[in-house]
Amino acid sequence: LTGALEKRKYLYDTKSKFLFESSWAVAATSHSLGNSATALKEYGSLLEKINKIDDLPVDSVVIHNSAGKLFFDDGKIEKAIKAFKEALKSSESSRNMSSSLKADIRLNLANSLSAKGDIVASLKMYDEVLAMDSIQGTKEYYLTLYNQSLTVLKDGDLEETKLLLGEIIASRSKSAKGFKGNAYITLGNIALSEGNTNDALQHFESALKIFSNDPEELASGTQAKKSMAMTYSSLGLYDDAISTLEEAVEKLSQPNVEGKTFHLLKADLWSSMSRVHQQRGDIAAAKNFSKLALQNYKDSALGYGENHPITLRNTSNLAVILLREAEGLPKDKSKPIIDAAKFEMEGALQKFIALNDMWTYRLDVASLKTNLGFVAVWQGKPKKARKLLRQIQEIEVPETHPLVGRIGILEQRVEKLEKSKSK
Repeated sequence: LTGALEKRKYLYDTKSKFLFESSWAVAATSHSLGNSATALKEYGSLLEKINKIDDLPVDSVVIHNSAGKLFFDDGKIEKAIKAFKEALKSSESSRNMSSSLKADIRLNLANSLSAKGDIVASLKMYDEVLAMDSIQGTKEYYLTLYNQSLTVLKDGDLEETKLLLGEIIASRSKSAKGFKGNAYITLGNIALSEGNTNDALQHFESALKIFSNDPEELASGTQAKKSMAMTYSSLGLYDDAISTLEEAVEKLSQPNVEGKTFHLLKADLWSSMSRVHQQRGDIAAAKNFSKLALQNYKDSALGYGENHPITLRNTSNLAVILLREAEGLPKDKSKPIIDAAKFEMEGALQKFIALNDMWTYRLDVASLKTNLGFVAVWQGKPKKARKLLRQIQEIEVPETHPLVGRIGILEQRVEKLEKSKSK
């Protein structure tokens, strides 16, 4: 396909529909194979030409919807929203557009709005999808219901979330079957957040029963095991947590298990292993597993690449572990560790800012600036620490978010440093 595209670039001008068709084929294939760099390049070219070519060989609705999915997968939420809105606008003026594609576009837009944090707009869009006659009783209906429950959960309405998940679990429709396991996982996470660890473990066990009977559900079963492991860790049962995660990693390491999904799942398990070891107080092990996870996330072929938000978050997590490692060490030994952590955090911060979507990634930015504030305090730089603190206070952080407590501690340390410097 790439060869055909290059040949057509030589034979035709940039407005040729034959060249456009080849670009579309390369973009779609590259996306399906996980080659994001090539897919982004070709979709960018398609979107630039889409209004300049008469008699398009590919429907513009399909192009905008597919480009939106790629942008969403790559963490470019604003671009995804723009693409889905264009697809929706064009689909509404088309008489021949299938109802399933219209539902898919609305669902994609709802998911993107939810990822951005626009809860009201996303819930409205989910309601529109659920009201469509064409998806009643279908897998699309229950997928929409499940995604809506996650958005309601994000909004903090636990009881409404439980009702939506309960509807999925109680349904006798075959179409709901594929979502019951994930519904149990989410209910388990809610129970865990409420301190009901026994209920949480029961929900995770219910999910595992569903997934264990289907070899095609290895990915979902892995998520259930991870949730169970983190529940054990919250109870201080670190050996049980580690053995559960090791069992999950072993299943993903079998010769017949390959591909991007499982590569990223293994990274997720290693990241979880790192958190367990942090809770246990084994910083050396936590650092090693965090590095393993980050290596997988950075992989440009099977991972997310260097600049994806999830990669950046794990870069930040590793930097925090380095800061913990430096605590209590003599200054001459802690300084190079803290300098390395600072370098990584500053790099991650600049990359989050470069995503040009401050609302979506505001908590990531606030977290990084908070940790950099602690570094400035350690370095004895009150002005730098105070400047970071002012920037953090301009970011909207939910009152219930754990970061609020860390920001409060940072403020106390900055005030203490300022007083000691003024003497």
